[in-house]
Amino acid sequence: MISQEESRSESSSYSSKEVQDWVSKKNKKKHSKKVSNKETVTVCAVDMGTNSFHMVIVRADARGKSVVVVEQMKEEVRILGGTGSFNVIMDEPKARAISVLKRIQDIANTKDCDMIRLVATSAVREAMNSNAFLRHVQEATGLDVEVISGQEEARLVYLGAMQAVPIRDKNVLMLDIGGGSTEILYGKRGKAELAISLQLGHLRLFEQCMGTLDEEGRIPMEKVEECRSRIQLVLNETGINEELRELTKGPNALEIAVGCSGTIERVQAMIAANKEKIGIKLPPLEKENDARRSILGELQLPLELDPHSLAVTLNDASMNESVLEDFKFTLEELRELISTVTSCQTRKERATLPGMNVKRVDLIVTGALILEGVMDYLRLDSMTVSPFALREGVIFDSLSKSIPGFKPAPDIRRDSLMHLATRFDTENRLKSAKHSAKLAKQLVGSLRAGANPPKVLEILDERFEFLLEAGILLHSVGIFVNHAKHHKHAYYIIKNSDILLGFMPMEIEILALLALYHRKKYPNPKKAAMAKIPKDIQERIVLMTAIIRVCIALDRRNTAAAIESIQVLQDKESNSCVLVATPGVDIEGMVNDLSFEIWAVKQELEYFSSVLERDFSIVEGDRVENGDDLASNSFLSS
Repeated sequence: MISQEESRSESSSYSSKEVQDWVSKKNKKKHSKKVSNKETVTVCAVDMGTNSFHMVIVRADARGKSVVVVEQMKEEVRILGGTGSFNVIMDEPKARAISVLKRIQDIANTKDCDMIRLVATSAVREAMNSNAFLRHVQEATGLDVEVISGQEEARLVYLGAMQAVPIRDKNVLMLDIGGGSTEILYGKRGKAELAISLQLGHLRLFEQCMGTLDEEGRIPMEKVEECRSRIQLVLNETGINEELRELTKGPNALEIAVGCSGTIERVQAMIAANKEKIGIKLPPLEKENDARRSILGELQLPLELDPHSLAVTLNDASMNESVLEDFKFTLEELRELISTVTSCQTRKERATLPGMNVKRVDLIVTGALILEGVMDYLRLDSMTVSPFALREGVIFDSLSKSIPGFKPAPDIRRDSLMHLATRFDTENRLKSAKHSAKLAKQLVGSLRAGANPPKVLEILDERFEFLLEAGILLHSVGIFVNHAKHHKHAYYIIKNSDILLGFMPMEIEILALLALYHRKKYPNPKKAAMAKIPKDIQERIVLMTAIIRVCIALDRRNTAAAIESIQVLQDKESNSCVLVATPGVDIEGMVNDLSFEIWAVKQELEYFSSVLERDFSIVEGDRVENGDDLASNSFLSS
């Protein structure tokens, strides 16, 4: 086991010990302050990477109950650009860095930040003139830069990834490919057990092996093979394979490999585009952080997350497993992508590849080669992508140090889902939606358990059962805009908010369509909204829509109390099914009148019956009170 303070090897050591000492003295007091009497604390975190500087500003409740993204920014700096094998920061990139930091400082001051935390990684860590650079930054801006070790960088990446991908209870291998270095970490149940930093980054490798390309941006295959040889040499020197083998024996066996950083996100996006897995339009190519949704989004509204307001219990285990599958790509798919990219003759050809970001048209080559080399060396068959990495890790680490008792949300998908539903709950419809979601679980469970379960339910696996519940919880958010056409407003809100964290683009599209079709028109694969969706997903949307409309009708007056439970009676010999609605009781103990709910459900039964290929009817059932003879109770009212 290797501590965060230890130097793992020569590849992760500081170029000058004075850098760490000088910075840590200046930052020790600043970064350890606690929130006193303020109601909120505003933190600005900056990841000073080798290729780009990333900034995010968040405002958190002093009690640690809410976190809101205030501002984000990304600027390409290439701090070691143009130096080849010389680890020095030249005047031009230094000037760019200081200029960007001044803009960040102005934004932070405008947002009244309580803390500005600048974290520098391999470029500054290893630069021969890092002391001079840090001094110039301090003199020009008054800002202190925290130079972190490769091991600390890996820990923060792990912390950030745990907020986006459900891996807290797993044995994980983390991989973060930056411009100047690559961090590898083995985490066991949320605790970092091994961390190593390699002097192997996509920008560093490009300048060392590719050099200056011609005007057409051609990349000769001999340069590609030179990159592969250098990657293999660096990996062989680490000895990490042997250490991992010892750490992952028996119950500590590796369960999942997770990749972070823009490079790995872009690789996954390109693989998904090539394989047509997403089925909907990818984010605009000029927007780099397509998979990186802000910690709580930016809908240009005062947003707030209250994890204590969660009242619906979703199937966390099944939901998490399904999400991991959607973020995954295989080594074989990666090799196919590399073959495609390197076969392109020019930069212009590479830019036209599906899912390519024009800003990565050169560096994607070396980034993908590093990814291939590590996966092959560590015998990783597949990798799951996390949209959160170092920047988010710095934020959560800073909040943990600043706010007593602050703990990151354990389930960011559920929290962000409830955040969106609560934010747009203007008529207390969320209480009704939660009740309808509960009835949906009962309805599906009863249909599955019956004597003649509908075959179509086989496509509603655990992942889509979660999306079914989520769709019900969000169906009424459009009322926030206007009651008229609120299903269309809900579609727009879900599609265009950045609040839903940990959801794939296709899942957000599904939730938006479920909201759109919960009333009025039924889903039609020939219409524009559905035509771009893969056929298997279309079939699931049709099924979920049928269930949602019935379950919303079961609480038509939005009381969350009229119908207490729902059960399905199925005939073994025919397609006949009866929905039995058990009434609830009011505060005086009187049985609720279900006539309006029964009428509302009947309006939906024709579509419901056609989708499930059964003949459905609905009746009111008798309540079973304590002490009643269950065996003699017919359950149906006369």
